[in-house]
Amino acid sequence: MKKIKILLLVFIIVIIGVAGVFGYNYYTKQKEEKLALEQKEKEEKLLKQIENNYGEFVKTNKDAKIYVLDKEYKESGVISKDTILSLDKQELTFETKYFKIINLDQEYYISYEDVSKAESISKNDRYLNYIPFNKNVITNETTNFYLNDAKVYTINKSFNLPIYIMDGDKYFIEYDNQLMYVLKEDVKEIIDNNNSNKEKANQIATILYHFIYNPSAGETCNESICHTMSQVQTHIDYLKQNSYFTPTLKEFEMWIDGKLNLPKKSLVMTLDDGGYGHNAKEIFDRNKINAALFMVGAWFDPGQYESEYLEVHSHGYDLHNANVCPGQGNFGGGIMCLPRETLLADLKKSREETHMTTYFAYPFYDFNNYSISILKEAGFTMGFGGYYQNGRHNMVIGGDKFRIPRVTFDSTTNNNDLQMVLSTYNY
Repeated sequence: MKKIKILLLVFIIVIIGVAGVFGYNYYTKQKEEKLALEQKEKEEKLLKQIENNYGEFVKTNKDAKIYVLDKEYKESGVISKDTILSLDKQELTFETKYFKIINLDQEYYISYEDVSKAESISKNDRYLNYIPFNKNVITNETTNFYLNDAKVYTINKSFNLPIYIMDGDKYFIEYDNQLMYVLKEDVKEIIDNNNSNKEKANQIATILYHFIYNPSAGETCNESICHTMSQVQTHIDYLKQNSYFTPTLKEFEMWIDGKLNLPKKSLVMTLDDGGYGHNAKEIFDRNKINAALFMVGAWFDPGQYESEYLEVHSHGYDLHNANVCPGQGNFGGGIMCLPRETLLADLKKSREETHMTTYFAYPFYDFNNYSISILKEAGFTMGFGGYYQNGRHNMVIGGDKFRIPRVTFDSTTNNNDLQMVLSTYNY
């Protein structure tokens, strides 16, 4: 009996042991499966986050470090918050920690956590029309790149880059497929370098239109300074066919100041007064040709006509009145003799309506030393004249920016006349 009890106890112990082992194995397997599932879910969640942050274009969500890959990722600089970057195509896994940046000077990488998917942006490539100086900047060992008065990149290396614009303590260069600048304080030295053999403009003509009307729309205009849409279109067609560049007034001013080089084939296009401004806006926008309209503020609303290609500047607010100064100038324009306070008040109002422009066209082309002194006091930096017959010599680098001549076109001006202006004045 005692022996049976011992055998029974052993049997029970064995059963309990087997059950325990089975239970432990079951528990362990369940735990491993749970952990594996949790790990898979974690990896899937991480991959989704990485994929959500990745795109052809991304934007930094903070001032973010960038890295170069040399066996391991090494810090190489900083990209400012809200900078749009182009990324290379790459296969993403939950182990992806960095995205590869393209279009910079070399391959850089950025943490996926520091960016978010973004829409593409169009970078202004207008600077490609400029002719770089035959000089380069050599930057310090750490280089800061700026755009629109904000620092965008800090790269831990020195650069050797052609100069496109020299403007005070700013040297404009090409980086990230756009025109950026470095500050003088970040420049170690400036060296000579043969960057371009293209012909630069030594002189640039400025032409002047007035009223561009559209007979097909029932519009009429009977003055000698009226131009049909088709007349102006033939001029534009010639310029486009012969690869002429039409500078903005800011570019023109910088060229006069010797801050940038423009191509030999450059022509400044302007209009006065504002009549039929809607046609000017339509034709220059459609052809993607730059022009500047000097508008009489008392007659028209500048907001009606300014556009991507048609900039609006001052022709005075209410100064377009003849014989105000009898015997002075061609038409006695008031800018030549009205009291200082009267002129300053008018010019102030005109500037306020035109985004505080610093560019002015003299009504009736009338001006004198008094006019120029008033313009300077009012905050203007350039003054445009113009004559009906034969025009005048065009602008040169370093010329008087308050005596800018223009060749006035009339209703009979054809492409032969345009070619004469271009061949006479642009050399």
